[in-house]
Amino acid sequence: MNDDKDRFLLDRRYTAAFETLDNATIAALANSLEGELRDGFARVIGLPDGAYDNLDTLGGLIREGIAKRRVAHDAGVVLSEPCTQWAIETLGDSSEDPTLEELHGILPEAIEKFGLDAVRLMVIQYSRSLKGFRQLVATDERFAATGTAPNVGVLEKDEAAQAAKREARKARKAAEQAAKAKQQSSKRR
Repeated sequence: MNDDKDRFLLDRRYTAAFETLDNATIAALANSLEGELRDGFARVIGLPDGAYDNLDTLGGLIREGIAKRRVAHDAGVVLSEPCTQWAIETLGDSSEDPTLEELHGILPEAIEKFGLDAVRLMVIQYSRSLKGFRQLVATDERFAATGTAPNVGVLEKDEAAQAAKREARKARKAAEQAAKAKQQSSKRR
């Protein structure tokens, strides 16, 4: 799968995840960021100066920034970064591709330390690339895709119509090539 498709699918999963979070939860996740991570997040989202001063409005401002700038993927990655770093340190050498069992081993502590919502955002980040996370999403309903965004219907194609379009395209190309050949032969005379 190419990077653009992965990014698109992850963005849709993050968008769906943000749909399920209330503004207070989003504000709490953002408020837990520190230093450069907090400042970088504010720039990505487009938060005004002093946005962190009022937790009652912070979540709404973040939600608006995510929608306006279309940065659900980036916001999800940054908001889960403290949890992600902890998981990497905890898993050690296994962090490159943890097994489902290893993930189950750290999940209770991760949820206790960072909250289920931060852990969900972390799981989304790796749900396309690492087997253990893919299995976790497939087997644990706490991490299954939710919300309206991931429910993309399958496009039903009329095979007869598609075949007719292909034939018309072939005929058009053949006519164009014939016209081009005729034009080139008339130039030579």
